[in-house]
Amino acid sequence: MFTIQERREQPDSEPDHEAAEDGAPPALAVRELTVRYGDFTAVNDVEFTVGRGEIYGLLGRNGAGKTSTIAAVTGLLRPAAGRIDVLGRPVEPGRHSAARLGGALALQPQKTSLFPRLQVDETLHMWASLYPDPRPVPELIEELGLADKARTRAAKLSGGQQQRLLLATALVGNTPLVVLDEPTTGLDPHARRDAWAVINRARAGGTTFLLSTHAMEEAEEMCDRLAILHNGRLRTSGTPAQIVRSLTHGSTVTVRSAQEDLLAAAREEFGADAVTAQTRGTTRPGTGGGVPRFSVATEQPERAVAWFEERAPAADVRIHRPTLEDAFLAATGTGATGPDEGSEQ
Repeated sequence: MFTIQERREQPDSEPDHEAAEDGAPPALAVRELTVRYGDFTAVNDVEFTVGRGEIYGLLGRNGAGKTSTIAAVTGLLRPAAGRIDVLGRPVEPGRHSAARLGGALALQPQKTSLFPRLQVDETLHMWASLYPDPRPVPELIEELGLADKARTRAAKLSGGQQQRLLLATALVGNTPLVVLDEPTTGLDPHARRDAWAVINRARAGGTTFLLSTHAMEEAEEMCDRLAILHNGRLRTSGTPAQIVRSLTHGSTVTVRSAQEDLLAAAREEFGADAVTAQTRGTTRPGTGGGVPRFSVATEQPERAVAWFEERAPAADVRIHRPTLEDAFLAATGTGATGPDEGSEQ
């Protein structure tokens, strides 16, 4: 856990479009951020702002620059160029960065470790002692479903329980800004949704979150706005709905039917360019693998479904509406992933 102390200097006078209506600066402003490791540029001229009380997501493939961005935001590395402001005050990395404990920012890193011999409540009381206005430890333990493990050493916890404890170490400080790097990795669906509920309650109380995740469901469910990084650059940003609309084109209706004239009829009805036939699979008894399948790209999927249901009642017809995952793939490509960000130096 690291915190960045709020300084007493006045914030810059230049306006920020994400500033609050009362003129207060945003919780986080990243301007022209560039991070290099030797000759390798991990982050290239990235800019975004996070409004107060917002959950802002960072998406990207492995090696896209998310972890390097977070390291710069939290003062763990000195960027090659750019400026980062937390609550209007500049982040100034250096050898004294980790010692500036002022309660402005807290971090849950993607890769970290707990003190194995400390119990859950001991761990959180230790972190709480670093902050001027921490959350009550018993309350946080209860919220994260660790009440029955409060007196259990960290080494004895399951992987999912350790992940919840790490999330608690980021929340216990009650800081205005919390940075979470893959916070729900290893959690089962119930524990993941419990963690989401805890984060949302903290946001309702005024906490701002910068959240890095690979889980599209988590990004859509949790984030008010998102930035997609690709090869160190900001590919696009906006609300999840805005990103989906900007990078995808309508819905797709998939049809599986043995009716011989249906494909030709669909091409005549919707246009040859809108209909894509898929290769027939190898027929196996009882699997339906040999039934022809095709898809129709359309802005009016309900009308297409009604047309197929009338013309071929036995056909298997399904609507696929564009998702954030579709938009993410459109933004970042579908080839092999780049180097794992954990290898960044």
